[in-house]
Amino acid sequence: MEETFEKLAETEQASMHGSSVTSYGLQPVTYLKELIDGAKSNMHFIQWVREDILPPGTHQLSIPKRKQYKGYYGATWNTAGDEVQGGSSTGTGPYANTIADISWTTADNYDNVTAIPVPVIVGRALQKYNLDVNAVNYVEEVKNDLMYEVADRIEFSISTALGDATNSTSTVAGAQTLYGGDATSSATLAAGDILTTDLIAKAARKLSDLQFGYRASTSYGAETLLAISSYRKNPWQNTPDDPFVLFIGPAQEEALRKDSQFVNASEYGDDTIVKNGEIGKIRYLGIRIVVSNHLERTAASGTAPDTQTAAVATTRCLLVKPKKALSVVYGKKPELKVWDYNEREQVRISVVMYLATVVIHPDAVIKVDVADA
Repeated sequence: MEETFEKLAETEQASMHGSSVTSYGLQPVTYLKELIDGAKSNMHFIQWVREDILPPGTHQLSIPKRKQYKGYYGATWNTAGDEVQGGSSTGTGPYANTIADISWTTADNYDNVTAIPVPVIVGRALQKYNLDVNAVNYVEEVKNDLMYEVADRIEFSISTALGDATNSTSTVAGAQTLYGGDATSSATLAAGDILTTDLIAKAARKLSDLQFGYRASTSYGAETLLAISSYRKNPWQNTPDDPFVLFIGPAQEEALRKDSQFVNASEYGDDTIVKNGEIGKIRYLGIRIVVSNHLERTAASGTAPDTQTAAVATTRCLLVKPKKALSVVYGKKPELKVWDYNEREQVRISVVMYLATVVIHPDAVIKVDVADA
């Protein structure tokens, strides 16, 4: 039984000989040996997030973090005294009449996140006979296929992890979700609730603000803003070494390119390196804008990332402070191997990596769910 199941995944001749060709003996056919590729999806997410590599012999990685700086609202202040020597106020503190001890602030704003990379393996088993009678160099082509598939897997892992970042609650700062138009869930999105410049500006404000909101179910519903004096998030800043990045889908790129306000206000020029997927050197409000096919997308009537049934086709766009939001952790970087499997007269090719994606600061993520049209 084990052998039967193993053979199911092996690449047989039918998968390698292509479509049939009709020819005649006196009308020869020339066969090109170069494959005409389908379009590849480039890696758009990995170039923005942080990468950590475990040393050999290590099982997991613990990433220490400061949850946030306490600042004015988070520290305990002793202000009962006055400028008169010896003090004349009646409160507590070193210069009050009660001569009380200083009220100390607890250093509890430190934490860590843990990542355990696990094996991720993809491979092909090719019969040597089929390789010997084929015009195409399948070994080299399959190598390219496998490395592309690994890249795709990494991209989707990053996109999904960011899209699933823990949402804010009434007591804990986390990721926040915005919706197109006046929607409060993917179920209430309607045609025309697309990505707009106003929505981008709102998302940027939320990413950089101390104040944060949470939704009724944490994932969807009406949003409630919390008082800064009670709970706060990190006030992330758009910096040259770790700029705000807005990941959008092709439908959102179309919408922005048709928006005169976006085109007129976008910044061009300078010598900034343009990374994969960026809309040229265009930035809006200082935000780098990257188009990716790896975002979570939902067809109408499908289950959207906010767990609701999408009323229309939607895309979950992501505005992030990338290197603070997520780390890709490798126990082993992608490793390609090719070997002869003589027991079956095969050539086997595999790519192995140990991979984990971990969200470090959920409040460095703003989810923007919008209609595609």
